[in-house]
Amino acid sequence: MTLTAPAPQAATAPDPAHGVGRDFGPVRWVPRVLVYLALALWLLVLIPRSEVYAPFAADAVIFAIVALSLNIIIGYTGQLSLGHQGFFGMGAFAAAYSLTVRGVPFAATFAVAILASAAFALLLGVAALRITGLYLALITLVFGLTLEGSLFEVGEFTNGGAGQPAERPEFLFDDGRFYLFCLAFLAVAFYLDWRLTKTKTGRALLALKENERVAEAFGINVTVFKLLAFVLSGGLAGLAGALYAYRVGNVVGSDFGFFLALTFVLMTVVGGLGNRVGVILGATLFAVLDYLLEGPLGFIETGFVNGGAFLGFNQSNLEQYDVAFIGALGLLLTLVFNPGGIAQQNKPFFDWLSGKPFSLHGDKDSGPASVEGSSARA
Repeated sequence: MTLTAPAPQAATAPDPAHGVGRDFGPVRWVPRVLVYLALALWLLVLIPRSEVYAPFAADAVIFAIVALSLNIIIGYTGQLSLGHQGFFGMGAFAAAYSLTVRGVPFAATFAVAILASAAFALLLGVAALRITGLYLALITLVFGLTLEGSLFEVGEFTNGGAGQPAERPEFLFDDGRFYLFCLAFLAVAFYLDWRLTKTKTGRALLALKENERVAEAFGINVTVFKLLAFVLSGGLAGLAGALYAYRVGNVVGSDFGFFLALTFVLMTVVGGLGNRVGVILGATLFAVLDYLLEGPLGFIETGFVNGGAFLGFNQSNLEQYDVAFIGALGLLLTLVFNPGGIAQQNKPFFDWLSGKPFSLHGDKDSGPASVEGSSARA
């Protein structure tokens, strides 16, 4: 009997259907590079030159920074904040007041806004240190409403109710330039958020969402990292508030009501908790939703208002809350069909842009609150 060695098996290539491996062929990168170039052309050239779209784009960028800040609390640590408009408004008033009343240089007003909002976030974090879930949400809700009804109504801050002016410097008068100015801040915030999740601090925050007791057993100081999450989130929201002050030119306390806080939460959840690109897309959607409903998607608003009026509702109220209705509907559809939000829906495309083969097969880790590089869950 002759023994023969088994024939060597051919090496199997990674199955592209399951998105295994990366696609680094120079030719295959051509379409990806073209997509990046088209995106850069659109963001850096076409939008700034448009007198119509530049203001809406600036709003979208400001909302995106807010979404990144709120994502630190909800997406990374698993806490719910319903008073984020308080940090946002504090940043806006701090920037406007320091510039107009105190004569602080324009560049320094951003530092003032960040520090003021971070300080209030620290106070809120200390007050809510050992509270989680629904009770924490209620405390943050009361915090936001209290700022709206008290501090944001102080005559010195609001200029006697007429609003606190916040005039841009001359080189930012053009809406296109101001949009690029905001976009630069978003790029910095995006990078810092990405770096945060790659550090021990970021991994500690993600561990809090998994299980606080287990995290404490591994030597993580739960108290310190909770406070850190609130401070980082509040400071980033304050930066967005300062940009908003210079965007509108006049800060009024009524702009920072509960409806704004609800919008912040909706856009973050619909975008995809824990996914920075997803929350930015969700923020962009909600920032331009009013424009879309008045323009290209006007038939949706018309149908909503006419249908509500037919049922006996006040037509003016329906026109005011159409965005809230559509946002709530988007939240419902997200929770039922795509728990990972917009990020989950577009994950095949994002993976393809990062170099992976295109695949429509879902990722097991693309559910709610999936974080890049982490298996943490909300």
